[in-house]
Amino acid sequence: MRALVVTKFLPLPADAGGRQRSLAILRRIAERAEVTLCAYDDGRADKAGLEAMGVRVRSLPWKPAPRSVAAGLLHGRSVSAGRFWSPAMRRTVRQVAAEGPLDLLQTEYIQLAPLVDGVRADVRVLDLHNVESALARSYARSRGIVAGTPYRAEALALERLEKRALKRFDKVLVVSDVERDRLGRSGRDALVCPNGWEPTEPLPLPAAPVAVFVAVLGWPPNSDAARWLLDSVWPKVLGVLPDARLMLVGKNPPPDLAGRSLPGVEVVGAVPDVRPYLASARVALAPLLAGGGTRLKILEALDAGRPIVATTVAAEGLSDLVGSGVVLADEAESFASETVALLRPSDRSGDLAGDLGRAGNTAVRERHGWDRSLAPLVSVVEDLSGRRPSHPGPA
Repeated sequence: MRALVVTKFLPLPADAGGRQRSLAILRRIAERAEVTLCAYDDGRADKAGLEAMGVRVRSLPWKPAPRSVAAGLLHGRSVSAGRFWSPAMRRTVRQVAAEGPLDLLQTEYIQLAPLVDGVRADVRVLDLHNVESALARSYARSRGIVAGTPYRAEALALERLEKRALKRFDKVLVVSDVERDRLGRSGRDALVCPNGWEPTEPLPLPAAPVAVFVAVLGWPPNSDAARWLLDSVWPKVLGVLPDARLMLVGKNPPPDLAGRSLPGVEVVGAVPDVRPYLASARVALAPLLAGGGTRLKILEALDAGRPIVATTVAAEGLSDLVGSGVVLADEAESFASETVALLRPSDRSGDLAGDLGRAGNTAVRERHGWDRSLAPLVSVVEDLSGRRPSHPGPA
């Protein structure tokens, strides 16, 4: 069986949620088919690691420039799709497709749909890591009327792109029932493949009152969440626990965050492995005010045995984990008080944080492993492997 996978970036190292999902999908397709992967290389890719999985890699450097983004606007009709448009990548995708009949075309992210227009396969699958139009709309609401205007325009553009793409793919994957509902009637047949995790053993719980927020800090919803945490929540925590510490861990923190100097706050930035930082924390925080999809960072923290204080937005799509490792709080006062309850170094809070962390680890292990999450897609791939090829050839 022959498969072509198209995604934004080569997914090794898998140091961000989107790459982790893409890698999990790629592994399971590669176990069942001969796979060629077309993706951009941001200069950090581990091509050898992907080839060791049996994946043939066709990559190009990612160099978005105003001219290419403008050209992409003509094809994708959206700014974010324009950032990933490349005539060279389009040619690469078509060249791979022309090498022989394709059983499966797996496209990750709505922004890459224009790159595969006209590429034929027995089954064309589109994986929506987020319903991007809803994500842009959510971010517009969080920014206010004036600052949110460009995001509302992008939301409309992405909605048009989604409606068009939904008609051109045989199968569409979403990460939750909520995301499927956001697609409206056109998405009623979408397959729900939630984000998952490869389970590990929980880490010992430390006594020191340390909290951690792990996120790609350069992504606007995450940087806005960090600002809210620092401005509105953390002072309230320090009012009760003056010795509490907070670590912000993740790449590309904007200058106003990287340069912050607040009591008990450390902006760590990019790290090769977040697990040591989870190991030193009693509680993980997910203070998002806007967003979509489901949060792999929540699964990662729970897998490490860390309870999470999260906003409703941050825990969207993971409602089964509320009470099983996740505590919800949407107002600054309640977010601070729930954080204090888990940070306070007493026998009772030790039991509370430890019990919640263990419950979260068990829930991830039993309900959120990648094999279970991606079972609907794997079923499609395995069904294909039993078919007799009947391709009309690439367009």
